Amino acid sequence: MIYINLLIIFIFIVAIHEFGHYLAARYFGAKVTDFSIGFGKPMYQFIDKHETKWKICPIPLGGYVKIKGLDSIFQKNELVEKGSFHSLKLYQKIIILLAGSFFNIISAWLILFLFYFFIGIKSLSPEIGEIMKDSPAYNAGLEKGDIIISINNNKIFKFSDIPNAINNQDYLNIEILRNNSIIYKNLELVFDENLKRKIIGITSTSNIIIKKFNFLNSLNESLFFIPNYYYLSYTFLIQSFNDNTLTNQLAGPIGIVKMADQMMLDKLSGILFLFVIISLFVGLFNLFPIPLLDGGHILYFIISDIFSNSLPEFVTRFYIIIGITIISFLFLIVTFNDIFYK
Repeated sequence: MIYINLLIIFIFIVAIHEFGHYLAARYFGAKVTDFSIGFGKPMYQFIDKHETKWKICPIPLGGYVKIKGLDSIFQKNELVEKGSFHSLKLYQKIIILLAGSFFNIISAWLILFLFYFFIGIKSLSPEIGEIMKDSPAYNAGLEKGDIIISINNNKIFKFSDIPNAINNQDYLNIEILRNNSIIYKNLELVFDENLKRKIIGITSTSNIIIKKFNFLNSLNESLFFIPNYYYLSYTFLIQSFNDNTLTNQLAGPIGIVKMADQMMLDKLSGILFLFVIISLFVGLFNLFPIPLLDGGHILYFIISDIFSNSLPEFVTRFYIIIGITIISFLFLIVTFNDIFYK
């Protein structure tokens, strides 16, 4: 069941991405000849009133939108026909190429918003589970079962709020709930050499709380999640690069399946969250200026426009070869990692 759910997620993400390209192309008057989900001989197809052939194909490894003229970037201005991608202005081409990633990011945001508003977020309760002996919490008199309400006047709603509230401070004033009574404790943090950070010395319980959000809070949380996700991903990649472990962190299809299994993909929350994570990744990755990706196409058309669309054919072919090389190299790395590290 997990594999089926993962496949459905992937198909939806591809369809949303390609539909973004389709709508933008139609808006600017470019003729879309094909819209395909999957590759190979079509299992089902029909042609709409705009003469676009909609296809569902048996190999679910992606999809594509075929825009008139875009299948040949060697086309010169004098060969341009009405409705061709090459008949569009540069900004229109860029918007069409950006639209796929834009739809991925917007769909991820919409799912996040609905998730916050209707389902809520499951988190660990700020209740203390165990206390390390001789730790700051132990010495301050905190006890198992205490519920942390605030730290230095910062409200604590879930256990994961605690590290942010500590924020490398030296002294903490902790407000706790114990046997229906409010108690205040002061403690001094200590630096843990193994964890390389300051600690209180407590662990969580397994108690789960569900926090639902109103409309405005759902809007705020979902909008904040996206830049925060990209920022955390960026800092993680930089740290991995500095530690010389970057290539080991990349994952391919096998790694994604294993991650999906850990995320309880048989449950709605796991399905929605994985959809969000993969959508945000696909949206950003496609904008990288790598030939064959949308970002690579944008870079090519900008350079081509600077040279009045007169780039020599060998330059274009070399550009494509670079793209194939980079994509193939990345594929080999993630496949190697999936087999030997994941």
